[in-house]
Amino acid sequence: MKLKQWNYKIFTSLVFVYFVVLSLLLGYNADDYWWGGNKSLYSYLTSPRFFNYDGRYVGDGLAIIGMHYPVLAALIYGVTLAVIIYSVYSLTHRFDLMLATFVAILIMPKGIFAQTLGWKAGFFNYALSIVPILILLLVTKYILLDSKTNNLSFLSLIGVCAILFFGSFMSEPITLTLLIDTVVLIFVSKFLNSKRVKEFVCFFASSLLGTICMFANRGYWKDTGVHKYGLGASIPQILLQLRLEYILIFILGLCVAAFILKRSKKQRLAYTLIVLNAITFVLAIVSEKIVLFNKISSLSSYLVLLCLGISILVFFCNYRLLNKNEFWISLFLVLNACASIIPYIVVSPFGPRCMLCFYILMVIFSFYLLAISNLLVEKWFTILIASLAVLYSSFLLFKANQINIAKTRNSALIEYQVKNKTYAVNNNKFYYVQIPNTDMWWNPRLQTHDDPIMSYYKIPTTTVGKLVPWYEVKDIPSNQEEKLYKKAKEIVK
Repeated sequence: MKLKQWNYKIFTSLVFVYFVVLSLLLGYNADDYWWGGNKSLYSYLTSPRFFNYDGRYVGDGLAIIGMHYPVLAALIYGVTLAVIIYSVYSLTHRFDLMLATFVAILIMPKGIFAQTLGWKAGFFNYALSIVPILILLLVTKYILLDSKTNNLSFLSLIGVCAILFFGSFMSEPITLTLLIDTVVLIFVSKFLNSKRVKEFVCFFASSLLGTICMFANRGYWKDTGVHKYGLGASIPQILLQLRLEYILIFILGLCVAAFILKRSKKQRLAYTLIVLNAITFVLAIVSEKIVLFNKISSLSSYLVLLCLGISILVFFCNYRLLNKNEFWISLFLVLNACASIIPYIVVSPFGPRCMLCFYILMVIFSFYLLAISNLLVEKWFTILIASLAVLYSSFLLFKANQINIAKTRNSALIEYQVKNKTYAVNNNKFYYVQIPNTDMWWNPRLQTHDDPIMSYYKIPTTTVGKLVPWYEVKDIPSNQEEKLYKKAKEIVK
């Protein structure tokens, strides 16, 4: 479905507003209080811990700044996701594929959602770091792959170099990926258009400088207990996360099959791929929803990984169906997606957040295949997807609002108890409002004994935490702290 360019901008603006609102409603998790606590912003940004913990100066710095200025954090949150969505327009010029990307972001695996979109520190390190990769891809397409020769202005060159430099301070795998990208692109530009080599040399210099500065951090060269190294360190976790991305892998298989059908006469191959992915998709849903089927769960895990490998293999075995530009863009997206998780083969810890770049780039790759296949969908189908997107995005806002209500009541209740030292006369009991919808936010600790929260509010470690159901106090305004406390005391004995 094609629209005028200004309609794409309107949609991107709506995406920006949506994610700004979602960010504000989700707020900050307890884990974010490690960085953005009750000290001044300056003291955190100049502390030895900030400069010696790891080299994620931009990601960690934005997490700290965002704790002090939540609106600024929400704006960055919105801009990041709007750029991701708009990059799909730059590659496909298709509204339906932009819409599909928006939906794919909303329905990403719960673990990835909670540890990135639902956790600001995770977002600034793992989501924002995707932007430099997409900027590098779009700039490469603009000056190297487009049919006409485009020159990059001096200010634009400086801007891209700055993005690559500062983009090196968020996620170590992305830092290494950007460095390798710029090295490879020097040779690609030499092969395709030697006049463009100087721009990619500048990109490489910026990325190299950022990489050196990042890994010069002492946190990587001394045993802090944070990073562990060893062959096969995170392979089980990687395989588990790939298995949980069965929806993405199903979409990828369908898109590869559609590409084969439109570009070649290998119908049997395409239909076989569709059937294999459909069977795997059904088994994955059954094994996820009905835990009794352990054998089906094991089978579906292997099949999901098999489908991923086969889909990518089938696509690149048919690379002759691609023109030069399509080949380089496809290769860039797939290799960058894989490169974002390969370092974890020898590094731990690894969590769902580490899969976000792989997920986003593979989503874009899948829909790029539909675009170059010239496979158009009916208007009624686009309207249906749009309706579902509106309904599901509204549902997420509803759940995020419940989280916001619970967090504001929880903060008010905590502050009242700390201020009045109620625990001293209440058998050391300390009440917390239970935060709902844990599939949208992340915290590895018990809410009733959460070290960052206790440190931030100066809650004695000897207190005994008690949870109050959030819906029991949702109608009590957060400025009526005493009433909140009395209600909590009445409900939880």
